Amino acid sequence: MTHASKTAVAVAVMAAGVLLVSVSYAAGRAGAAGAGHSAAVAVFWLGEAVIFAAPAALVLGRRELADAQAAWLAVALAAATYLVKYLYSPSFFGFPDEFLHLRTLTSLLASHHLLGVNYALPVSPGYPGLEIVTSGLMGLTGLGVFPAGLIVAGLAHLVFTAALYTLFRLVGGASRIGLAAVTVYAANPHYQVFDAIFGYQTLALTFFALALLAVYQATRPGTSRPRVIIFWVLAAVFAAATTVTHHITSYVLLGTAVLIAAAGLLARGKQGLAGPACFAAGAAALVAVWTWRFSPGTVSYLSPAMSQLTDGIRSAVGGQAAKAAGTTALPEPAVDKLASYAVALLVMAVIPFGWRQVWRTQRRDTWALALAGGAAAYYPCVALPLVTADGSEIAGRLLTFVYIPVGYTIAVALTARPLTPLRRAGAAAGAVILLVGGIAMGWPPWWERLPGSYVVDGFESGITSESVAAANWAADALPPGQRIAADYINNLLFGTIGNQSPVNGVAVFYCSGDWSLTDTVLARQQAINYLLVDLRTSRYRPANGTIFQEAGACPAPLARADLAKFDAVPGITRVYDSGNIIVYRLSEAGYAP
Repeated sequence: MTHASKTAVAVAVMAAGVLLVSVSYAAGRAGAAGAGHSAAVAVFWLGEAVIFAAPAALVLGRRELADAQAAWLAVALAAATYLVKYLYSPSFFGFPDEFLHLRTLTSLLASHHLLGVNYALPVSPGYPGLEIVTSGLMGLTGLGVFPAGLIVAGLAHLVFTAALYTLFRLVGGASRIGLAAVTVYAANPHYQVFDAIFGYQTLALTFFALALLAVYQATRPGTSRPRVIIFWVLAAVFAAATTVTHHITSYVLLGTAVLIAAAGLLARGKQGLAGPACFAAGAAALVAVWTWRFSPGTVSYLSPAMSQLTDGIRSAVGGQAAKAAGTTALPEPAVDKLASYAVALLVMAVIPFGWRQVWRTQRRDTWALALAGGAAAYYPCVALPLVTADGSEIAGRLLTFVYIPVGYTIAVALTARPLTPLRRAGAAAGAVILLVGGIAMGWPPWWERLPGSYVVDGFESGITSESVAAANWAADALPPGQRIAADYINNLLFGTIGNQSPVNGVAVFYCSGDWSLTDTVLARQQAINYLLVDLRTSRYRPANGTIFQEAGACPAPLARADLAKFDAVPGITRVYDSGNIIVYRLSEAGYAP
């Protein structure tokens, strides 16, 4: 069978996997329960396995891969995984973070000005790269917001993966290493969904990878001088695009350039350190100028997370364990928890073999050393949940970047020696662990792995047509920027679709049967104009133990009497009632300005 035929068969197999995932999603939306739901979940896992089986089988095969074959499979893997994300919510934006950026895009389209206001995510307008590209596509094609957003996110996902494959292929010197590294990377917790949503990191990752690829080509021995100049110009353009699109990705790009420069000092090879060092200096200047001039709020936005992380590290050094973020109301399945532990142990065990092989065969290669060195970041990432209460979320976000060097290092370890039948079987088992563990740790969470079910304040599963309708009412009936207190999901929707200003830290309003003087003082201090009650919070248990996403919030489900008290408080007026969602106006001076 020719390489082209094998590639066609592999792509067809991956398409069958996407079809199986689609069937499982349809069953979830149809309300499958009990044994039917369990069967649908099994079909989902089977579909995921079929998608990844095709590239994994060719990586583990006996024959060498052709460059075109490996490249096509890498792109096919990106397309298949993006379809998995798309099919989860095929007719509207369905992920909470997508609504945040939809708000910024809507404001841009209405005002035709950058750096506007986003009450739900104030830092977003300061990084308008995603919105600029999407609005430009809408202007050129006449497409609506949703299809344009899908195209931008989908193309970003494909180009990012193709750029990664190209970089892995060039550094590793073999198509098998390139495809193996991309396949490992695609198993990271956020690749399939979170890093493919309509979000600023999705597009920034593309610019990030293209910038690194341009720097590699500019510093590659034998590149002609005119091409060197072209590649440095491209590197500067992509670095600037990364900077104006996403803060964290631009910081990682800067850190990666520093790492490459340090590896050049260690390798003392032909690539040297001057080029990467100059690029790092330029990237640092771009980040500093953009943050200072256009997005000064970034510092205050990131400060709480950094403070919590440093406090957690300080406590861990002092021998104190991290406190849990909250009580989980819905217990995590044992299989998911076991898979999460297994993938961490597997990756930590395999990385040293990759280090050994890189040192033996590529110690004079700056980029190989940089990728191998970057894989060491996986170990502190695994430790983060033990250090800080939000360590699992922070680690998940960081793994998007850490899996790039991890993927290359594991790929080098995998291809270090010829694969005997025993080693091939072991590698296949490891691939299964990587896939299952990555999905178990990733997005969406286990309780909403299939769409269709309702979980109060359960992220995607907490967004219903009734909640969206209430947010649309707020956009039509209320002036923009009214400060509103609500549970997590309704805060999100009213802050994005409704264009209102959500207030956090107000769970106390919902925790007792009486409206007290303390409540009055807090409402005045927080300048709250409206208060939302969702009666479903008294009937259902939230997945993560709280409906307010804040430490020490009142236990859930909430008492129905605690939610009914507002009708009896003078000066608090009911202005909206959908049956489950009630909005009150705090109109008297004693309760709100």
